[in-house]
Amino acid sequence: MKEDDPSRPRRDFLRQSLAAIGGVSVASATGLAGLSALFSDDAAAADIPATNVITRARRELIMFHGQSNAVGTGGRPALTLQEIYANVTFNGGVRPGTDPTAMTRLAPLVEYDGGHGTGGEVGTNACADGLVEYTTALTGVPFAAQFSQYSAFTSGEGGRPIGYFASFLAADNLSGYQGWKNSQLRLQNMIGLMRAEATTTGGNIGWLATTWQQGEADSTGLSETRKTYASKLKALEAAHWTKLCQVLVPEQAWRPLWLVAQVCSHNSYGSGSMAFCNPFIALAQRDACLASATMRMVNPQYLFDYFDESSVGQPMLHLTNESHRWQGRYFARAIFQLVQDRQAGFPMRNPALDMVMAMVTGPRTIYVVFNVPDGVLTLDTSWVAPTRNYGLDLRDANNAVVPASTADNNLIAAVEVIAGDMLRLTLKTPLPATVTKVSLGWGDPAEPPSIAGRTGGPRSNIRDSAGDTDLYTASDGSQRPMHNYALVGDVSLMRM
Repeated sequence: MKEDDPSRPRRDFLRQSLAAIGGVSVASATGLAGLSALFSDDAAAADIPATNVITRARRELIMFHGQSNAVGTGGRPALTLQEIYANVTFNGGVRPGTDPTAMTRLAPLVEYDGGHGTGGEVGTNACADGLVEYTTALTGVPFAAQFSQYSAFTSGEGGRPIGYFASFLAADNLSGYQGWKNSQLRLQNMIGLMRAEATTTGGNIGWLATTWQQGEADSTGLSETRKTYASKLKALEAAHWTKLCQVLVPEQAWRPLWLVAQVCSHNSYGSGSMAFCNPFIALAQRDACLASATMRMVNPQYLFDYFDESSVGQPMLHLTNESHRWQGRYFARAIFQLVQDRQAGFPMRNPALDMVMAMVTGPRTIYVVFNVPDGVLTLDTSWVAPTRNYGLDLRDANNAVVPASTADNNLIAAVEVIAGDMLRLTLKTPLPATVTKVSLGWGDPAEPPSIAGRTGGPRSNIRDSAGDTDLYTASDGSQRPMHNYALVGDVSLMRM
């Protein structure tokens, strides 16, 4: 099956769908630009400001940020103990905390058990080295001939809500909350070391990307809503550009990438939590990225294995060491792809598999269209354990699942792939008027609570086929497909 099936029924459906939301121009503005290619002989990418075109530097920074998963909690023992591509971090390791003696010189970028916090493998090495390897594999330029090398560290702090890191003061005020100040200190030290190296070698420096893994603390519902979290995440990214990058690296005219790994442990706090089968923080992360020209979702973290901390009375929130390492590889691929877009002056693609549209086409039929990064949509229960409707549900305006009857809480009878980027949902009864949206990956309340990851908890069995040609080599030498699994999300239902 081809990714872009040119059949007339499919084209007619997409024409009607796009008309329902205001036409191809609206589709382009909301992330559906790929669909417009079906109706145009010349689908040229829109221009972006020249200052957003990435200019590569000899030494480029990749900063990991967020809370516990960003510092490698659950990642012991560390797996990546050797640096092979001249990438660097602090002499005190990738978790320097605020210890000045840990930030005095550059050292090979390896993972370790120690430093600030209790983490192990973070994924910084897998990200930086992975970027070298993607560049070699996809451009043919070997490491020795590549212009850029990387520095990486984590500025995350475990157990912190987004407000701890945020600075929402006047644009000319560079102070902020404690987490902001701590991160600023680490950045100042790393940029200083990079600049000193560049002075010695005659090179230059740049801030390439920030990765974001956070949201568990906010999923308790005590501090943020979907709307406020999205607003703060967008403001935090903007503050890193205006208050940090433009101050510390004033010669850099372009805005660094900001990449989000979607938090998917919303059921781990148990069925009594307001986040149970209500992933409002995961949805907020997606909202923020869809509304941004510079932020992008990379992957949902339910595709990974999580560390079981039940023996110490902790909910399942943290990735295993191998999962941290694998997450770094997903970041590397997305960075490579988005750098290609930005260097070419193109709008950045959406590197994540994501729902973009749902349309009722008959009393018992709904079509759901996806942004498919690579290959074709696939329903797969071999890696991520089977879940109800492959993760899909139909909900009302209050986010409640709409049942088929009082005896059957599942309205969906069948889910089928009918095109490279489209699913067909067949319903058990005519569609009730109360259904307003299609949800994905929110979780099945009938499954045991307090579980996260690919074997249980909120998840989906919908992926693309990127991993047919792109494989991750695990620390034990085994290979795993780098498929893109569908983001936790929701889309409003459009009725013809």
